[in-house]
Amino acid sequence: MAHYNVSYREAAQDVDPNSPYKSRYAVREIKFVMNNTQFPSIPICPRNEKSYAVTLSCAPPQLPCRTGPQTTHSRINEEQNKKCLIQISRYRFSLVISGLTKILQRVNEMFLSLMAGPRPHGPDMERNCYESLLIVLDTLERCLSNQPKDTAKFDEAMNVKLLLREICQFIDVPNDNPIVLQLKNLASKVLFALSLNFFNAVFNRISARLQELSACNEENPDYSDIELIQHINVDVLRLTKLLSETIQKFRLLKKSAHIVLMTSLEKAVWNWMDTYPHEFADIQKKPNEELSKCCEGLFDILDTFADNKKGRAAVWPLQIMLLVLSPKVLEEIVNADSGAPCSPRHSKKKQFIDSVKRAVGPHSTSKQLTEASAVTCVKLCKASTYINILDSNNVAFTLVQSVINDLKTLLFNPVKPFSRGQNYLLQDIDLMIDCFVSCFRIKPHNNEALKVCLNPNSPSTYHFVLVSSLYRIITQVRLPWWPQIDLVYNKSSELRSMFTDTLNKVTQGYISHTPLRMITSLTLKSKDSTSKFKERGEEGPGYKNLLLWMVRLIHADPMLMLNNQGKAGHEIQSSTLELINGLVSLVHQPTMPDVAQEAMEALLVLHHPEKIEVWNPEAPINTFWDVSSQVLFSISQKLIQHQIMNYTDILKWLREILVCRNSFLLRHKDYANLGSQIAICKQAHIKLEVVFFMYLWSIDIEAVLVAMSCFSLLCEEADIRCGSDEVTVTYLLPNYHLYQDLAQASTILTTGRAVLQKRIMALLRKIEHCVNGVQPAWEETFRNWEASTKILTSYPKTKLEDGQIEPFHRSMVKRRASHQNSEHELEDQINEWANMTGFLSALGGVCLQRKSPSRPGLGLGLCPTLVSTLDMRKCNVLTNSSQDVQYCPVTQFVGQLLRLLVCNNEKFGAQIQKHVKELVGHEMSPALYPILFDQIKAIVDKFFDQQGQVIVSDINTQFIEHTIFIMKNVLDTKTDHPAEHLGVTSIEGMMLAIVRYVRHLDMTVHAIHIKTKLCQLVEGMMKRRDDLAFRQEMKFRNKLVEYLTDWVMGTSHQIAPPGSGDVTVIT
Repeated sequence: MAHYNVSYREAAQDVDPNSPYKSRYAVREIKFVMNNTQFPSIPICPRNEKSYAVTLSCAPPQLPCRTGPQTTHSRINEEQNKKCLIQISRYRFSLVISGLTKILQRVNEMFLSLMAGPRPHGPDMERNCYESLLIVLDTLERCLSNQPKDTAKFDEAMNVKLLLREICQFIDVPNDNPIVLQLKNLASKVLFALSLNFFNAVFNRISARLQELSACNEENPDYSDIELIQHINVDVLRLTKLLSETIQKFRLLKKSAHIVLMTSLEKAVWNWMDTYPHEFADIQKKPNEELSKCCEGLFDILDTFADNKKGRAAVWPLQIMLLVLSPKVLEEIVNADSGAPCSPRHSKKKQFIDSVKRAVGPHSTSKQLTEASAVTCVKLCKASTYINILDSNNVAFTLVQSVINDLKTLLFNPVKPFSRGQNYLLQDIDLMIDCFVSCFRIKPHNNEALKVCLNPNSPSTYHFVLVSSLYRIITQVRLPWWPQIDLVYNKSSELRSMFTDTLNKVTQGYISHTPLRMITSLTLKSKDSTSKFKERGEEGPGYKNLLLWMVRLIHADPMLMLNNQGKAGHEIQSSTLELINGLVSLVHQPTMPDVAQEAMEALLVLHHPEKIEVWNPEAPINTFWDVSSQVLFSISQKLIQHQIMNYTDILKWLREILVCRNSFLLRHKDYANLGSQIAICKQAHIKLEVVFFMYLWSIDIEAVLVAMSCFSLLCEEADIRCGSDEVTVTYLLPNYHLYQDLAQASTILTTGRAVLQKRIMALLRKIEHCVNGVQPAWEETFRNWEASTKILTSYPKTKLEDGQIEPFHRSMVKRRASHQNSEHELEDQINEWANMTGFLSALGGVCLQRKSPSRPGLGLGLCPTLVSTLDMRKCNVLTNSSQDVQYCPVTQFVGQLLRLLVCNNEKFGAQIQKHVKELVGHEMSPALYPILFDQIKAIVDKFFDQQGQVIVSDINTQFIEHTIFIMKNVLDTKTDHPAEHLGVTSIEGMMLAIVRYVRHLDMTVHAIHIKTKLCQLVEGMMKRRDDLAFRQEMKFRNKLVEYLTDWVMGTSHQIAPPGSGDVTVIT
């Protein structure tokens, strides 16, 4: 197991009274260990030491030497240890940061060497390193964010420098890989938190790089340190300091450095406005003279840089922001249009504003200037939304009004879409999103852009812009004056239509990977054209991405899709059902895991009680039973058929859905059963039970525990429902008490999979009612068991068949590297098969209460050698009084199970035999004993020929030996009602046949061992004689005495001729 160890010692000393550590102990040493490699630690006086160990378990797949699924326990453990480190960092900041920095360095070196080498380990190894880096970076960010402001000491500053050097490596990476992008974003957060307390360390690095670049003659210098400006935490004082530094160095830099610096500065301004919006608001009311001076100075420098159209496109966006930060200057410029005086030193600034206005208008003659002005005007509109609307005299609003209509015409014109070229596709979409959001906040009731984006005939780019904009409006931290999303609720119908249309295009495979710009002109006349576009990949947000964001939008605010004012109840219910069924269809989409996850979250939010109320306000309870039951039925069916890979996550999600359902029912407990009599409701309940039963035999112990816990929610639902009508809880849920016991068992700490399965089988044997999901779960499991048995017993013939060597519950297998698959999959397969065997044995008894329809024999041919000597038919059917043959799956199962006692498969034979004899002997339902005894007798009878002579063979002897083991355990087992099942059928014939066979074995050590065990079995049988049924007990006992005396006396045995006493049959 690979992990990080963080251990620290405490020694006696006086500490901060607010410290979380008790009495007078304080942290005196921290050690960091990664993969058994210990980093240097600081030794402390050993006086009164107390040791602690903290394990930072990485999320599997974790470090390169760790694979496998992440369990709930490991996730909780990881989070607890992060919290522990954060707490320690408040008092020993340097030690924690130093240790985490070294770990970060080591993992990064490991990753870089991996990437630079021949890469034999495959993508799993790379992902493992990424996951490790993410955990360390996240811990760092949280430690830094938790740090008090007044702690910047010398040793901490030194550690920060080392950390800064490591973090910068993650900032300067390309954005083409989503995992790398996640890493970069997290590193940006670390840098942001770091700069809050250690701004000077970051600033000095930036300043030093600017100095180097001013004297640099390299053709392609490294600008990554300048880009740090985009990721740091700046307040108004720090922003002023940055601008001042830029003014000093700007003229000395090359033009390529100018572009990077301007982009970074603009991003810094936006970061400041988002982080400290109150400072921006204060500046609008009371301008900051020093900041205004810097803004004016930098504006003038930039104006000389913009000596051509291309230069203006780079400069204008930052220039407009500088003017917004100088409200007095902007006011003078804007008022000049009304005849007010304007200072000559602001003439260039006024020319700039006039140029922007002209360029954004319909009569502009320069495409480059129009594009530059569009970006500039969007920045202006966005900045104006950070100004309180009560400050109506602010000239920024006046300036916005002069350009906003031209801007919307330019950006939201489906006839002539705005585009700066294919290379700027994503940037153009971001620009349109910024514009849409800003227009909504400036003029919330002016919905021209909304109409364009909602139009189904508009290019899909506009749909994506709309959905992304609405999502931002909902999720971005609001300023008090920003309008809320409920203004768009009246567009629910159009949004639902867009969702359905997009869903159909994606799920039908309609050019799902084609860029949106291509989609508008694609005719799809042939399959060739479609596949060609698919192969090119997504250059922009295709339909699949649009669908992802639509589902996220539903998750963020379901009311955008649920609002149905003015419609009739049946129409409302129909639209709700269409929406929810669409989301359900996405949950089990294996090709779109990101969409599936969001769909689950959206469905969960839709199941919140207050949201269920609006599924159909006219009949909320009836609609709930109809719609929610369809959700449960569909998902359960996929789980039963093993069509969902992340089944453990789905089970947890199902549990949350059931919690929400019960909360809703509790609100309406007096009418909880209203409308619950419909067929889909009953079917969904049965399917749910089948799911929870079937996942009790999963190889994933977490899935097993979740399934067990879900039974309590079925009980809770029954409790609520039985209160509304005068019915008992056991009428609604006959196995109520056993389900409660199953759920309770999931809360008890277990030592492993085997112990848990044993506990489950003990409870399954107690189930008394074969109702709802019991029988279907047994039969579905039996079908799976038959398929799995066929694979295992015929291995390796089936090992090359595609998909044959996977367990049914297979998510954990899929995560393993391909070169490891075979052995791991086979191990999982045999373990899962054993779980199924135990499940069927324990639950089979109650299933005898029902009979299944006729079904032809399966003819699995499990053990060819044994089958050739035995008559399969006797064990596969039960003959009723009219001699009609009726198929009984439980009898079929017991017969096949006994034949596996002599499975001779080279790979699995021994394991199968061991599992069968132990499970039949210890875990089989007592109700199956009569069938078991009859089946054993039918098989053992075939060990004698027509003349009654014994046919001794290794296979027959093996079967007899296992049967003795089983019978001894069956008779030794103490159950609540032993006689009820043991006495149903006579075991006299079976026992005599076993003894007759054994007495003909040669006198070998093995034979003596078998005879010894048989004697113990006879002894056990006689102890239980009151519970057993004997037809002619005295003859039976005399015959046993005769045979056993022969062994005791040591006389030789001969094969008796027909008609002799040896073959006397007790009738």
